[in-house]
This record gives sequence, structure tokens and C-alpha cells, in this order.
Amino acid sequence: MSLADRFFARFKNSEPLALELISRRCLRTRFQGSSCDRCLSECPAGAIRLESGQIVLDQKLCLGCLTCTAVCPAGALIGLDSRLAAAPGKVAAGKAVSLCCEKGIRSGEEVILPCLGALAGEQLAAVAARSGQDIFLRLSCCADCRSAFVPDILARRLLELKGRLENEALCSGIQLLITKEQEATADQAEAASSRRAFFRAFWDISLHAATETISTIKADPNPQEKHAHKHQPARLSQLRQALSDSGDQGHRLALLKLFFTLTVNSECNFCGGCAGMCPTGALKNTREDEVKRLKFDWAKCSGCGLCLEFCRKKALTLSPGRGVEALETELEVLREMPVE
Repeated sequence: MSLADRFFARFKNSEPLALELISRRCLRTRFQGSSCDRCLSECPAGAIRLESGQIVLDQKLCLGCLTCTAVCPAGALIGLDSRLAAAPGKVAAGKAVSLCCEKGIRSGEEVILPCLGALAGEQLAAVAARSGQDIFLRLSCCADCRSAFVPDILARRLLELKGRLENEALCSGIQLLITKEQEATADQAEAASSRRAFFRAFWDISLHAATETISTIKADPNPQEKHAHKHQPARLSQLRQALSDSGDQGHRLALLKLFFTLTVNSECNFCGGCAGMCPTGALKNTREDEVKRLKFDWAKCSGCGLCLEFCRKKALTLSPGRGVEALETELEVLREMPVE
């Protein structure tokens, strides 16, 4: 397809595609015995369905809320808006932060996302740890949007996050501003913004629209990445980065609860099947002194559980959280890991 053809196809539809399904990353594609249905359960529009045991995305039914991308453990469903990846870098330490879509801009200082439905619980925790201050999710415009269900989904994710952390210390400052009255109260607490910041936000939106259009009509800039055998969802990378950067001991201990621990019993015969199936590269077969070992990289594990489903010996157990006593050792390993 020529550049002119791509340009015409881009503007033929009123709206660009919000997300893409990379089927080879999907757990059900990697292993036909997988029962993963996270995206199906999360999609409120029925745009995701099962056909012959495989996940299928119906772009015509998709509302662009990106809620499915927040729960996929293998990054098989990805949002196509570049602001999703850039958002964590815009959160400044020691400063309150507001997140919103383009409809929710009030001061121009907000971190803008295509839709807040893309925020996973791990990402909320990472933003809270990086900021250390109040986090405002501006959702008052959702009532007039076709994705009016997003506030309810985020409220559930925040509740689940508090349960995983076993306390509300880290996420106590995360506030869902669902009504205009709640936003007005939050505005009074935040510092006044300049007119320059407000207009800069609209300039950024225009620049973003042009950039996204150009990148969309071009060929995929990195086709090999989409077909990589192992891939980690963005929220896992952002969680690792937040853990590595945080200087607060309490925040570190809380973030470690969002990772996982794998134990192997005596039934394991080191066949290597689980390592081959692992979609994120968290499992690897090694040999030390002629002895086979199964190495588990906790910082790469998304907790998908595919290794447990595949293991015929039922030799594996996956548990949430990392041991508090191993905190310093864990962080040293993490600092040596490259950030994707």
C-alpha cells in the first residue's frame, strides 16, 4: 500500500482505531488449553469474543475505552495512542497530578490520556508512588461520553488495588472526580495555573493529532517488536520503574506486593515447557554444574498463570507478593535489569 493509499484510508473513517490485537501474544494462542478470559470479562461493549477458542476483536463494536488493555497479562491488546507510554514520564515527584482525557482539560497542567479506562491498578500505584502526592482522575466528562462506564470500572480497580496492597496508605491520595462538584473542590486545593499552560495543552493536542496521523499512515516503524516471542505489558515495566525510582521504604514494600512469587515442588522434571510457554520471559531453564534449574525472574512476571495451566505435573505455585525480608536483594536485582 502506497503512502497516498494509507493517507486516504486514514481519513476514510471518522475515527482512527483505538487499539490493536496482536494475536500471537494472546495466552489462548500460545496454549489452546488456556482459560484466560480477562479481556472478555472487562469489555463492556461486547467487542471481544471467542471464535474457535481464539480471541477476536470487532473494531466496529469497540468504543475505544481501552479497558481491555489494562487487564491483558501479555500485552496482546495494545492502545495505539502514543500518550499511553509517555504518561508516566510526565508525573513529577512531590507534585499532585491530574489525569484526564482531552474532554477533561481544565488547567492545562493535566496528564492527558486517550481514555482513563486504560489505567490498570498497577499503573495507579506506580503514579502514586512516583508523585507521593494527591492523584486526581478527572472523570466528570464521562457522563456525556459513550464510555460512561469508565468511572465504575476505575472505582472497582482502585478497590481491588487496595485489597492487593492490604492497606490504603499508597493509594489513599487517589481521588476519582466523577461529578462537577468534586472537580470544583479539587480545583480549589490545587495551585492556580497560568493561561499559558492552558493554551499549551491545546497546542500539544494539535501536535499529537498530527504526529499520530503521520505515524498511522506510515508502515509499522518496528514490526519485529510486534512479533517478538516474549513481551511484557507496559504496566509491568512502569511498575518496575516506580519500584526502582522510589526512595520511600513504605512505597517500596507496597509495590512489591503487586509482583508475584513462584515456587516449584519436587514433582518438577525440568521439561522446560513452562519456560517456553511463559509470555513475558519470567521463566528460563538453566544448567548449573550439570544440574537443571528453573529460574524465575519475578520482575518480569505478570501473574498470568499460563505456566500453571500448562504444567502437567502441577509442580508450580504462583503467589501474590514478594517477601519483605528480601527487599534490598530484590532492588539490587531490579536495578541491574534494563527498562523496556
